[in-house]
Amino acid sequence: MPLTLRYAARSDVGLVREGNEDSGYAGPYLLAVADGMGGHAAGEVASRAAIEELLNADHLTDGDPLDVLAAAVIAANGRIDDMARADPARAGMGTTSTALLWNGVQLALGHIGDSRAYLLRNGSLTQITRDHTFVQSLVDDGRITPEDAREHPARSVVTKVLQGQSPIHPDYSIIDVYAGDRVLICSDGLSDVVTDHEIEATLAHAHTVDDAADQLIAMALDAGAPDNVTVVIGEFLEADAAVTGETAEAFVVGSAAETVEDQTAEFHQDPEAVRYAPRARRRRRRRWLRPMIAVAALIVIGWAGLTCANGWVRDQYYVGVSNGQVAIYQGVRHELGPVHLSELYAVPGGLPLEALPTVYRDEVGATIAADDLDEAEQVVHTLRLRACRAHQRETTQTSSGQEWLGDDVGFPGLLCAE
Repeated sequence: MPLTLRYAARSDVGLVREGNEDSGYAGPYLLAVADGMGGHAAGEVASRAAIEELLNADHLTDGDPLDVLAAAVIAANGRIDDMARADPARAGMGTTSTALLWNGVQLALGHIGDSRAYLLRNGSLTQITRDHTFVQSLVDDGRITPEDAREHPARSVVTKVLQGQSPIHPDYSIIDVYAGDRVLICSDGLSDVVTDHEIEATLAHAHTVDDAADQLIAMALDAGAPDNVTVVIGEFLEADAAVTGETAEAFVVGSAAETVEDQTAEFHQDPEAVRYAPRARRRRRRRWLRPMIAVAALIVIGWAGLTCANGWVRDQYYVGVSNGQVAIYQGVRHELGPVHLSELYAVPGGLPLEALPTVYRDEVGATIAADDLDEAEQVVHTLRLRACRAHQRETTQTSSGQEWLGDDVGFPGLLCAE
């Protein structure tokens, strides 16, 4: 019996981020999530561009769905390249891209980055994508467990994204689906704070895909939601089980939805609409009192806020670059006019930026945030290990059987001996 696809999409900025760099799409044939990176508004531009290219594949195709999906992913990567070349401020921007294309029989999966896709079948959840991250490579090598990966200080270091570079190497596969199956695509804003077991229980017991999407967003927010959270859910039902009268409305969420919101804002700002809007009567007496109270309140609140903010900033650390060396900074990498919100804390030494593999060099150049000093030092230790392994010429075994990285690593200034 033929199947039909129900779908829902939700996105939330989270509790820490100022803007939403995620974008999501759910339509009759395409489900997709893109998680932007790059800062300075570039991340949201990249994710929006990716979704706008991918949604061109949202149609029933007679050809190979993998070819259709791959063409859309290549187009997204090319558009990001064009936009970065046109505006130097967007150099280095990129986005993950995880998409499922439905041809009425099977799902074509295209994936690059650390957004995830899951399949729920008979109440059991399976992750059908592999994270393209540094910590996933450690898991694959057996160096850490999946549980350790969730807390690793370098868990945000991605190894493959759409960044305009060519060629790209996404993962592609075909997935057979059956009536009752549910699929979920999510950004790491969900998977980093909500466990697979919790996701499984929610997907299995939610009455509708809309309920499941709302519940997953709420769970991420309850867990602190330090990042943007986006979920796209699809459910496959036998065609005669679908509710009659359903429309093929598409859902666009996150940064990609801003175009629609901008159009709505323009409507509300229409001069004729403002002209006939009801207006409250103005009170003329004591016009000076309210502004004075407001100014006084702002001064008090501002002073208290600055005191709290200063304490918070002093507790933050990140890993960056100082004179070509990997270094630890105290504070946050932002500026308020001429005021810098960070200062150099320490240069561990013996770790030139150029000694790092390209992907880690880029991450350090963009800075790697740490929750505290211990985490920042652990990030530096991990980076040193990766640099040493990349340039190592010779390894020896210690008496305990553990591999030791000697001094001869083939890169000037790189110190590896412990």
